[in-house]
Amino acid sequence: MSSGYRDAGDATFELVRSDDYTGFVVYPCVFLYFRCIELALKTVLVHHGVSENEVTRTLGHRISELLIRAESYAPVDSFGITPEDRRLLDRYSDTYANKWFEYPDDFDASYPIVEELRGLAHRMCDAIQKYERPTA
Repeated sequence: MSSGYRDAGDATFELVRSDDYTGFVVYPCVFLYFRCIELALKTVLVHHGVSENEVTRTLGHRISELLIRAESYAPVDSFGITPEDRRLLDRYSDTYANKWFEYPDDFDASYPIVEELRGLAHRMCDAIQKYERPTA
């Protein structure tokens, strides 16, 4: 599912970057990339035996909490996340979890640089497809 949200993000990204578009699709674009990232992190947790119930009920949509839990199993760079990416995710974790990108109340508010978020979503999808438990 993570890759599906990445692909949908890519489709809206193309619209955002088109010369003649003037709407607000950037917010759904950001949401789609964040959902991709969320699901990729949840995949890591399930891969390590965390129950789907715990993942959804305890950790929810908070990217920062998912990251903390995932890095208890492996360094975040093994998920395609750089230190800069980590700062971006931590900065917008609550905004995403509180569904601001789904229901923005201020269209002038800041949002992540879409190109950076897109790159992160792609790196994570690639890394997660190759991810295995680290060997001791």
